[in-house]
Amino acid sequence: MKSSPSTPALDPRTLRDAFGAFPSGVVAVAASVKGQLTGIAASSFTSVSIDPPLVSFSISTTSSTWPLLREADHLGISVLADHHDAVCRQLAGPREERFAGLPFRVTENGSVLLDEAVATYDCSVHQEVVAGDHLIVLLAVHEVGGGGGEHPLVFHRSGFAKLHRDDLDPARLDGRINGAEVGSRESSHESKEDAA
Repeated sequence: MKSSPSTPALDPRTLRDAFGAFPSGVVAVAASVKGQLTGIAASSFTSVSIDPPLVSFSISTTSSTWPLLREADHLGISVLADHHDAVCRQLAGPREERFAGLPFRVTENGSVLLDEAVATYDCSVHQEVVAGDHLIVLLAVHEVGGGGGEHPLVFHRSGFAKLHRDDLDPARLDGRINGAEVGSRESSHESKEDAA
């Protein structure tokens, strides 16, 4: 929706601060392209669909890395662990130094996956959608795995944080989120049997 002449434009700094109030995880999006390791850090990663399996992330249309990265047959997504703050900064640094000293593996399809990630995804580009000054990249998920990381890195208000669950209800969520049922495998199984 475009702003009308009577509606003042949003201040970019205020808008950025408001966006930053929403905490998110951070992922490495990486691949070996023509023998060159290429990757970025992204805080816009999200699950999209289970059937078919899709995830997404957003990237600036001015990115100099995405035109090279999108040439890969497959892309690796690694959910960064809470000790990966330095890794995230490294992935935002000079391209030739982004993987220096990092433990990772390259799959047969060219996906680059970090060994100490919380979770990993082997993906391929499904669709790109231009959305203002960013591209929303939908990825088809071909394989998932885990790593040595236990808790994810959190990005909040332009800084890194860790999850603290000490004061939260430890019970698993039993209800609906994103319009779909969530909960334990047992309760999902029971609900399917009840519906049959």
